[in-house]
Amino acid sequence: MDSASDRDERAGAAFGRRDAVRAAFRRWRATIALPPRARWRRLGREWLADQLAAETRARSGFLLVPLGLMIGVALVHGAGWAPNIWLTVLAAIASLGLALRRVGRPVLHPMLILAGFALVGTALAIGEIQRTETTILSGQATVRIAGPVVSRERTEDGRYRYVIAVSETERPVLSRPPERVRIVVGSRHEPIAPGGVYRGLVRLGPPSGPAFPGGYDFAMAPFFAGIGAYGYSLGAPEAEPTPPAASSDGRGLLAELRHVQTETRLALTERISTVIGGREGAIAAALITGKRAGIPDDAREWLRGTGLAHVLSISGLHMAIVAGFAMLAVRSSLSLVPAISLRLPAKKIAAFVALAVAAIYLAISGANVATQRSFVMLAIMLGAVLIDRPALTLRNVAIAAIVVTLVAPHAVITASFQMSFAATVALIGGYAALSQWRAGRERGRETDRGIGGKIVVAMGAIMITSLLAGSATAPYAAYHFHRLAAFGFVANLLTMPLFTLWIMPLALVGTLLIPFGLDAWPFQAMGYGLWLVLEIARNVYAWLPDQAIGRTTALGLLLLTAAILTASCLASGLRWLALPLAFAGFVAAPDRTTPPDLLIFEDGKEVATLAADGQLAFLRARPSGFIAEQWERAFEARAPRGTDTERIRATIPAECAAKYCRFTTRGGLKVVWTEDYARTGDACDEADVAIVSRAIRLTECRSGAVLVTLRTLRRTGSLAIGREAATGRPRIAQAINDPPERWNVHRLAPWPEYWRKPAAPDPPVPVTQPASATVSNAGSAGRTATAAP
Repeated sequence: MDSASDRDERAGAAFGRRDAVRAAFRRWRATIALPPRARWRRLGREWLADQLAAETRARSGFLLVPLGLMIGVALVHGAGWAPNIWLTVLAAIASLGLALRRVGRPVLHPMLILAGFALVGTALAIGEIQRTETTILSGQATVRIAGPVVSRERTEDGRYRYVIAVSETERPVLSRPPERVRIVVGSRHEPIAPGGVYRGLVRLGPPSGPAFPGGYDFAMAPFFAGIGAYGYSLGAPEAEPTPPAASSDGRGLLAELRHVQTETRLALTERISTVIGGREGAIAAALITGKRAGIPDDAREWLRGTGLAHVLSISGLHMAIVAGFAMLAVRSSLSLVPAISLRLPAKKIAAFVALAVAAIYLAISGANVATQRSFVMLAIMLGAVLIDRPALTLRNVAIAAIVVTLVAPHAVITASFQMSFAATVALIGGYAALSQWRAGRERGRETDRGIGGKIVVAMGAIMITSLLAGSATAPYAAYHFHRLAAFGFVANLLTMPLFTLWIMPLALVGTLLIPFGLDAWPFQAMGYGLWLVLEIARNVYAWLPDQAIGRTTALGLLLLTAAILTASCLASGLRWLALPLAFAGFVAAPDRTTPPDLLIFEDGKEVATLAADGQLAFLRARPSGFIAEQWERAFEARAPRGTDTERIRATIPAECAAKYCRFTTRGGLKVVWTEDYARTGDACDEADVAIVSRAIRLTECRSGAVLVTLRTLRRTGSLAIGREAATGRPRIAQAINDPPERWNVHRLAPWPEYWRKPAAPDPPVPVTQPASATVSNAGSAGRTATAAP
């Protein structure tokens, strides 16, 4: 039977609904005598006022703070807006000050807050760019380097990958040496521990730009990470290197702490990989330490193609499971001891231990953006438990977004940040709405479902979680990666119970047992769980793989983002605005612009055309798989299935002889490609587009043809070329803006640099010359000669 309190609650709700109906009827009576247009305007204003009042009661206005910060960062990095930073700060102060004086204006007040924090986000992004002093190498160089090792990891094929803080360069002495480089060493050698010295001959080059105009710029992330060049060693490093000059990256207390952290991660990675072995060991190491270099390509493809790639990133799922399991274990253990549970707050002690476990997990996992966001959210949630406040709210997500944006503003435009926060916001908003619906539906009812009912509810929760998270992250996967795992919820539904109940709890237990030498059994059991996950991913990938969907527009992404935020964050009837926003986003998302006829990568070697059937054809019989895959996803009408090694790619039907090739695109452009700079004139005379894969100084053809060389590609980046319908002239889109962003200014620096041995020794100094006039030329053989650009 219903209790008295339940009857009173239902009666109060009934009276509340009755009062609302009466108020609406009175408003209708007051407007019925008005003209139709004025009547609807008045009803609309009153409805909007009611909804804004409901948002005020729900305190949704706080969510405008992170939203404004993210809009400001997106304007800088996405739209290229770069106002004066001090004027931006003054405008932000003025906007927020005016908002304080317009508190009673339900529309103007939130708009001023949003604008003010958008200006703050703009200032943060500009300030981050200005204070980042990473030097990116201007071009290819073979050089001897020396410096302390910052980090080390082992790849799948047994090679070592080092990040080195460069303190010396010689033969040549680079005029613009990068502060840090990342190199792969394939030669056998004794691994160098973090903090040790690396000295040896390496081949270095700058990070590449976008594979096509509008694509992801691979130079941006290294710029903000402080890495100025990638490369590989030419032989093993010196066994007993001489100490190099001091480097700020290799000395000091903070550097020593980083080395200890890196060594701990390396030791854990080696231990986990050794105990479990195979693909499962590499994935287990990635789940615990964040080291993903050893994961085979086929396993990556299965997980990525089935929407399970998120399991390789230490994000909210893993950290929540680990911290939640730690909290549950501690609280359950304390409850078994009445002397403790009756005198001490067991829940708060468990929350504190879970927070410590999460902090340790953050330290050993590398602290990427998703892990930082997860830790901040967990810290806020567990802190709320410690002060007896609600733990899981959108306000906590907002605080986490503010913290991450303040620390690394550029992270806002990364796929990791966007997908992570979109999934979290959708899950919290969706479950809040579902909880309200269930609370209203089950009020006054008995809810004992038994074991079977609880299993059904748990499986339903996993399915809803997969659908919400998959739907929220799909627009960002489509925009950034040009692919969509339409049936990813199937793989997630089958594997999430394994991660929640088996894999991650055993990962925590095994890590805690390492100091006692008892970690073999939990890690091996964890490996069996990962074997099941890979089998599920392999089979689902064979039947329901992801699909390449081509390019999507930024406008469509913005509209779909607005729909997700509106549906998840608003508490009033305004959330129904998500439906037209989502519809508009789906309509605007496909990129309907005419695809280019010709694609040229910035190295001058990778060239492709779009054939009449919508498929790409490549100039080289074996093109770079990395570049080809990006072009296929973005421009092909239907991308072939399977991994790169399984694909048979079409080649351009070109006339080639002695490194000189002629062909015509489907749009009618005549193209000549050559590596022989002596035939540049022939290429210009015979083609509309002449591609000379050499760094010649000529920049244009006298015939009027477009001349593309390594020197021009260095400044423009990759090219997408079409044909103007009216004039028949080539229409060129370049990947690098003019002027370039800070992470691409190295393209304007003089190059190449080379080492030149002196032809003869310097003449001896006469004895009668004063000592003050003596000039030392020691070491002149290592000086740098810089050629004109």
